[in-house]
Amino acid sequence: MAFLNFSLLAGGLLMALPILLHLVMRQRPKQLVFPALRFIQQRREANRRQLQLRHWILLALRCGAVLLAALALARPSVASGLIGSWIAIAILGVALLVALVITLASIFGRRSLAMQIGSGATTAILAGIVLWMLAKVWGGGGTGIGDQEAPLAAVVVVDTSPRMQYRHENRTRLEQAQQIGAWLLEQFPEGSEIAICDSKPGSGAFAVDRAAAAKTLERLRTIGSPRPLLDMVSSAIELAKQNPKHRKEVYVFSDLTQAAWQNGDAATLKKLVAENEQILLYVIDVGVKEPRNAALGKVQLSSEMIPSRAQVTVETTLAATGMTDARQVSLYLEKYDPTLPIIKDDKPIFPEAVHRGTQTIQLTADPQQVRFPLQGLVEPGTYQGQFRLAGEDGLALDDVRYFTIEVQPALRILVVTGDGVSSELFVRMLRDNPQTKFNCDVISQAELAQTDFVDYRAVCLLDPLPAKSDVWEKLVSYAERGGGVGIFLGHHAQPAESFQEAAAAQLLGGKLAIQTRAPSGLYLDPRSFDHPITAAYRALDTSVPWDRFPIFFHWNLTDLAAGTRVIIPYGNGMPALTESRIGRGRALVLTTPVTDPLRPVGRKPWNELLTGEDAWPGFVLVNEMLLYLTGSSEARLNYTTGETAVLRNDPATQPERYQLFTPLDKPQDILARDGRITVRFTDNPGAYRLRGQRGGPVVRGFAVNLTADVGDLTRWPADKLSDLLGKDRFHLAKSKEEIDRAVGSDRIGSEFYPLLMLLLVGALAGEQVLANRFYRKDE
Repeated sequence: MAFLNFSLLAGGLLMALPILLHLVMRQRPKQLVFPALRFIQQRREANRRQLQLRHWILLALRCGAVLLAALALARPSVASGLIGSWIAIAILGVALLVALVITLASIFGRRSLAMQIGSGATTAILAGIVLWMLAKVWGGGGTGIGDQEAPLAAVVVVDTSPRMQYRHENRTRLEQAQQIGAWLLEQFPEGSEIAICDSKPGSGAFAVDRAAAAKTLERLRTIGSPRPLLDMVSSAIELAKQNPKHRKEVYVFSDLTQAAWQNGDAATLKKLVAENEQILLYVIDVGVKEPRNAALGKVQLSSEMIPSRAQVTVETTLAATGMTDARQVSLYLEKYDPTLPIIKDDKPIFPEAVHRGTQTIQLTADPQQVRFPLQGLVEPGTYQGQFRLAGEDGLALDDVRYFTIEVQPALRILVVTGDGVSSELFVRMLRDNPQTKFNCDVISQAELAQTDFVDYRAVCLLDPLPAKSDVWEKLVSYAERGGGVGIFLGHHAQPAESFQEAAAAQLLGGKLAIQTRAPSGLYLDPRSFDHPITAAYRALDTSVPWDRFPIFFHWNLTDLAAGTRVIIPYGNGMPALTESRIGRGRALVLTTPVTDPLRPVGRKPWNELLTGEDAWPGFVLVNEMLLYLTGSSEARLNYTTGETAVLRNDPATQPERYQLFTPLDKPQDILARDGRITVRFTDNPGAYRLRGQRGGPVVRGFAVNLTADVGDLTRWPADKLSDLLGKDRFHLAKSKEEIDRAVGSDRIGSEFYPLLMLLLVGALAGEQVLANRFYRKDE
């Protein structure tokens, strides 16, 4: 309570005046002379009781009026709306009790009907008000009692996602948050503990003092891979909860966009807010009510790795908020220069970006496709490119999108055939692939033991014969070093001792059992599309006509090893395509052949995967298997901020040490380990370049972009915010004045001045009415 001051003391002293006047000027009873003494005594006693009751009632009203005037002038308040409500209920309860006493006295004292009705009505009104306030407080919550200047634990959450770079009135949203936040820190009472939390993972701890917190706030910068805002607020509540201070407050600075409040664990946040009612929550809106922005979306390529002279399609989207004019989108691609990048005069030199096309797009709220074909890329190597949106808007970060393409030399594949097996269809299918160029060398299985695998990206065994243990061990060793082995089982794969050896079983991923014959035909039955091989069918799903390409014979693989994965089963549930990880490489096993051996006339083939009419599903399957075996399907050159970039690095042909050039133009050394280059810090969008030396410069690279929703500035409605945080559990403010009012309502509490003045008026009115009635002269 904050009402113990001079006004209260003076009011208490003044309350003695009506008591003194009452004792000095009290009325003496009139002496009456009556014939009958007994009647006189009875009348005297009744008169004395009535006067005594009147005096006590008037005394209470006069004392109450003086006390209420003193309390009102002292302007008492509490730090909690809940506590203030209970005190107000107590004050009104006292007034109700006084009114009830007067009502009962008037009834039992047989006073006039007007007095009984007036006092009864007053009692009923006060009882209704008290009951209404009790019901309201019972359904609400409070925060505890305290003084306005008592120290507190404050956690300031600032969204530092890229959207906070939106500029309005020559100030970014982050700068706006920092300015209001700096003012807010000055408003905290002395001795308060303050924590500053931003979107970086792991941020958030109480600073040693106010100056340190202010310095942390001033140094905040946007990051490319922010934590979800909902998770940040949950962490802030947990941090405040652990602080021993009695009063706890959390301030969230946000641009209040839909993209900010839709991502994260909403259920956990809602539960934390509901369970911690003692923690006051304030959301500070630093966004713009009607933003204007045009944004480029996600970049998509028809292929990230292409053969020389192949065409690739690069596309993105363009959407706008609050804008309807036309904008130009241009495509730029760097010239091929294997000597760049380099450092010259302490500055990085990059290849020149060449303009490859421009399109004019009419802005709308719905995303529009922007597509450019690229061709004429001859030299093998890495090419960096970007989309650029012309014109200015509030957010510049989403006006540029980056991409990387790698032109590959022909991928060398070793094709090994069994006796009487024709590889013509298989080789032609790989050679004519328009997206990836395979260079196939065909040998017989008899030549396998004398062939060096070092120059090949994958080895494919078409309908293999039983082999000696040293051949299987040679293939296992090749896979362990990172190679890919593809085995297409046919009629030669009799389950003899050769296929049961440890090395052969390691490649097969299980035990080769008997053949299954299906006279009416089975078919491949993919049940998931999360593997790189089956991902090509993801968009089609159930539309792939597998039943048109039946399987009449297949081998059964049983007792699968723990690390063997069934990628595609048959309709009968038996494995059709399996994968086994071996060291840094892998082995794929298809339990039915893709090349049919010579067979007697009238004998059914093993399958019609590649020989059926319009057998495109089978061609896609073989192509994706070879891409996966060579590592091309897993190779990624385009990432989103925060993702770990992983590039395959062949120790036989590529250097171990590279110099990494990031978009910040600060080169750093990086080493390849276990046949991979790993770059974990990708918070900044742009082109990442790698330069190494192995008989000359080796240049590689990848691109990193912000998330696709970075340009989505759609506002988050206040009613949805209430659904998320709970109604009446937070205050939404946009300016310093609104913050002052919100904090004053929660931290300082509600003043009792209006209530006390209302009761004072009621006491004075009651005193006047009763005094005029009790002391009026008898006619």
